[in-house]
Amino acid sequence: MREVLATLPRFEATGPSHAGLAHERYAPQKDDEKEESGSPWRRWLGWMDGAREPEHYGVAYRRWRGSLTQWHTASVEMRATGRLLAGHGNASPTGVGLTLHHTWGVPVIPGSSLKGVLAAYLRASFEPDEVAEASRRLFGVPGDERLGQEASVGQVLFHDAPWVASRGKEGVAPRMLARDVLTVHQRGWYGTAGSWPNDYESPNPVAFLSVRPGGRFLVALSVAPGADEETLRLLRWAADRLCEALRDWGVGGKTAAGYGRLVPEGSVVVAAPRVVSRPSPERDAFKAWGEAQRAAKTEQRKVLEDFDAQWRARLMSLSREARMECAEALRGWVRNPKLQARRDELLRLLVDGA
Repeated sequence: MREVLATLPRFEATGPSHAGLAHERYAPQKDDEKEESGSPWRRWLGWMDGAREPEHYGVAYRRWRGSLTQWHTASVEMRATGRLLAGHGNASPTGVGLTLHHTWGVPVIPGSSLKGVLAAYLRASFEPDEVAEASRRLFGVPGDERLGQEASVGQVLFHDAPWVASRGKEGVAPRMLARDVLTVHQRGWYGTAGSWPNDYESPNPVAFLSVRPGGRFLVALSVAPGADEETLRLLRWAADRLCEALRDWGVGGKTAAGYGRLVPEGSVVVAAPRVVSRPSPERDAFKAWGEAQRAAKTEQRKVLEDFDAQWRARLMSLSREARMECAEALRGWVRNPKLQARRDELLRLLVDGA
């Protein structure tokens, strides 16, 4: 198999089109060559260093983000201040694992990792009595028949944190991965030789790949629709504590060496579930009118005036859910900061039925 892969044309300067496939299947056998030109292994590492976000990943990312609207969701984009090594223990040709999305090959932080970081942070930062109830609701508890204790599941869903789609100047996406090295100084002690540590063994550099600093991830926690106010407060509290844990502790492997630190880009946003209304000819006609105005590049002030004069009264017969949907559509059509006050007042009148 390796002989067949060795004949495939790859290691272009642009990097692989699918970093996950290249990482799991295209790695050549390690060698002892010092020069990169004569070492397929080192050239493969250099090739992986050029991996970029796939061209159409943005579509999948927006679809992923849209799927979060079916729950009450607290979300925030977080940026890696240093290197990140999620999936350190996964099987890998480099000997150091890395979690990459199976379909798109972009880095991803598993939700189970985020859950574990938050649980450890709460245990270390608070007295047990202070967070006992919050931990039970967040993570659930196992049952114990001897104590008559029933098992319960956590109320908060920890989503995987996907790579945030980003394209820079001229539509070029930033690089995702970076070559890294871990230097073992006591090879015999860590290996099978069984020798005692000493000061005269030669260092043994181990090359691997990690996520490049500056990468952004969407961290999101959710609770089911219909949650009460107390549960929503717990959701925001958990999201804020998770941001603290990721900032101060990090996530993934080698956090003691400074890996895995993430800082929020903005504040945590808690969004209610998307309102789904029944089919409505009046609502559909309004949306078609708005799209036609946008296609014709009608002045936004004129769009707002026509909405007030022609549509607001007509839409009042719709359900509140349908009116909210129309309001969100108009919000997207009229974005001029000078018109926001008038727009928001008209939307309030529409939604509240005034």
